[in-house]
Amino acid sequence: MPHQSVAVLFGGRSVEHEVSIITAQQAMDALEVAGYKVLPVYIAKDGAWYAGRPLRELALFRDPTVKYEDLSGVHRVAVSPDRTARFLVMHPYAKRGFFKRDPELWADVFFPCLHGTFGEDGTLQGVFEMADVPYVGCGVQAAALGMDKVRSKALCKAAGIPALDCVWATRAQWQRDPLGFLKKVEGAFPYPVIVKPCSLGSSIGVKRCLDSAGLREAVDTALVLDERVLVEPALTNFREVNCSVIGPPYEASTCEMPHYKGDLLSFESKYSSGGKSGKLAGGKMSAAGMGKAAGAKAGVSAAGMASLNRTIPAPISEELTKEAQRLAVAAFEAIGGEGIARVDFLLDDNTGQLSFNEINTMPGSLAYYLWEASGVGFDQLVTKLVEGALKRNESRRGTQFAMDVNLLHPARR
Repeated sequence: MPHQSVAVLFGGRSVEHEVSIITAQQAMDALEVAGYKVLPVYIAKDGAWYAGRPLRELALFRDPTVKYEDLSGVHRVAVSPDRTARFLVMHPYAKRGFFKRDPELWADVFFPCLHGTFGEDGTLQGVFEMADVPYVGCGVQAAALGMDKVRSKALCKAAGIPALDCVWATRAQWQRDPLGFLKKVEGAFPYPVIVKPCSLGSSIGVKRCLDSAGLREAVDTALVLDERVLVEPALTNFREVNCSVIGPPYEASTCEMPHYKGDLLSFESKYSSGGKSGKLAGGKMSAAGMGKAAGAKAGVSAAGMASLNRTIPAPISEELTKEAQRLAVAAFEAIGGEGIARVDFLLDDNTGQLSFNEINTMPGSLAYYLWEASGVGFDQLVTKLVEGALKRNESRRGTQFAMDVNLLHPARR
């Protein structure tokens, strides 16, 4: 049984803040079942970091009046970019002093559960790289590419993976010439079309548009939430097929087919459907059914994506299942992925063609329900992820990053 301490980071400056809290509680349940010591690290919406065992309780986050640093056992902290420190340090404004090390704040590995901006997009991964700490999931470049729907599509196409075409614009381009962008979209695709923020998840800001007026409104909304927007054709007779990938070495999970009402899988469909119970190894309940996950904030299901209605395995042929698994691995490889991802495809029932829709890296990719259906328990899954993070950090230590070239000391030449 492992004895490492794992710092689980969640919350963050993101529109998916509450979703992240749910994900983290699920992950901490599984990590504790696997035998790890868990250190919860909560990042508030204003960007302040807090660490301590009381943050383990989901009910705490239902009270908007809570002052986290006033809680006994909770500390205001930061990650030091100084690689010689390699632990959480006390924040300069913390009540307990300046950069005072506390044994409770040590972590052998960091497990990010931050959805979206400043967590899933490579920025947090850059902090971890500077600090030289082991962390779960993709590196800086792969995380950034996974969040970027335009560039991930381009990489997949270059790798021979079918993907829907798209037209995109920056906020500045839209503000400068909105009519020009509308004409560009209408010249590329017939209505209906789908509008998406380029780098958000959980279906936030996604809109199906039937005409020019709807398109304009949807683009305006998307560009409030993101600096870029993409528009792609809307399939009219399709189903969604998803597959998770872990590695390297890469391994694909069982496929799933989500079910939802309407033309789009909305935020409400994903997170407000009601949870399902399950089991972890050792007879303990999974995160979807544990008591700690009860009473989620703002009506969001404590089971998260696990509460969505779905069929596992997906009701498609064995041949199509293998093709989805092959394409999922190829997509993860295309972005240089590490750790885990869930790759989402659209199945056109008119043609039988699978098209890459998007890739969800850590933490939106945890998809433990797909791995449980593949014979890998949630506790086994997080153990694989933690062990992979430690191995990658050890391997990286074999890379030389600095050299003594004596440019500033001529006498030493």
